[in-house]
Amino acid sequence: MDFLFNSEIIARKEMLNLANTVQQAEIQAKKVENKNKTEYLKQLESVTKEFESIFLSYLLKQMRKTIPEDPLFGNSIAKDIFYDFYDNAISREFSKAGGIGLAAILYNQLAKLEEAKNNEINK
Repeated sequence: MDFLFNSEIIARKEMLNLANTVQQAEIQAKKVENKNKTEYLKQLESVTKEFESIFLSYLLKQMRKTIPEDPLFGNSIAKDIFYDFYDNAISREFSKAGGIGLAAILYNQLAKLEEAKNNEINK
C-alpha cells in the first residue's frame, strides 16, 4: 500500500512539474510573440515615414518644376544634382518632424490590418 501511495505522490509531482514547464513555455512563446509584434510595429513606423519622405521628395521636385529657370545659375547638371539631394534631405527632415500626417495615417491603417489578421489567426 505504501508503494502505491509513494507512486501516486511521485506521479503527481511529475505532473505538476510538467504543468509548470508547459506554463513557462507558454509565457516564453507570448514574450516572443510580443517581441515580434513590437519589432513589426517599429519596422512599420520606419517604412511609413520613409514612404512619406519619398512622397514629399516627389512633391518638392514637381513643385520645383513650376518655378521658372534662374538666369543667374542657368540649367546645369550640377544644379539638378544639388536640388535632388536638397529635396531628399528636406523631405526626410519633414517626415521626421511629423510631415503632412501621411505616415501616421498609413501606420494606423496598416497596424489595424495586422491586428485584424492576428485576431483572425488566433480564432
